Amino acid sequence: MNLIKNILIVISLVLLMGCSETKTKQLTILGSVHFPTAGINMDSVYLAIKKVQPEVILMERDSVSFDTAFNRKVEYEENEDQAVSKFIKDHPKTVLRPIEFEGRNAYRIKMGLYSEAHEVYQKLNELSRSKKLNTEERLIWSRFATYWALLDSLAAVNLKALNTEASDAILDSAKFYQYTQMKKIVNEHDEFTEKMLDSKGDSISLAQYFEKWVQFEHYDRNNAMVANIIKTIDHSPHNRFLLTVGYHHRYYIKKVLEQKAPHIKIVEFYE
Repeated sequence: MNLIKNILIVISLVLLMGCSETKTKQLTILGSVHFPTAGINMDSVYLAIKKVQPEVILMERDSVSFDTAFNRKVEYEENEDQAVSKFIKDHPKTVLRPIEFEGRNAYRIKMGLYSEAHEVYQKLNELSRSKKLNTEERLIWSRFATYWALLDSLAAVNLKALNTEASDAILDSAKFYQYTQMKKIVNEHDEFTEKMLDSKGDSISLAQYFEKWVQFEHYDRNNAMVANIIKTIDHSPHNRFLLTVGYHHRYYIKKVLEQKAPHIKIVEFYE
């Protein structure tokens, strides 16, 4: 009886030890700007990465940007890219992985999309200046402009200012007006039946272009990044991850990750 009891104790201890060795996977989502501002540059991004000491850095790139060993084919003159290069030089065992919408640039070409929707927003600005917006539409445009100015001011402060619950809430509201609320104006004005040339040189109405652009930039691209993040983390033996991403994507990625992958613990770089 004592022998059986001792065996059970040993088994229990082994199981407990095994459980204690299973670490929660942690992800830091570092929202940044691609090019220097008054408060953010390559060095500040590098210091944030250095503080996290990630085992894996997830980058806003797709697989075509890497060779088969996951080395970058090109190192861009962007804050994040240069900061990652500096960190990798000091920590060569750090793993890099792409999480961008696969074939993003090729897909944009196929769909006739540019990275932005400048012509649509120029038309919105023209309608505002010529006082062709009704009361509700003026309020939508005004709130969008206010949120956008606030985001620009945060980007000039520092990385911490861009990576808080407050800044996430501001971005959530800004994107709501940029995408969802703007559709109310676009769909109600004949001016948006005017034609423009898409990236393929095809003629398309401003309203049709805006619909396709919003679907890709706001939904398809962000959701693809979330899916790639979850897949990469779940299939990795590592436990400490850092995502470098344009801060306009951070709030969406964070919100959906918390819903779809509660097993991944999100930690801010300054904590």
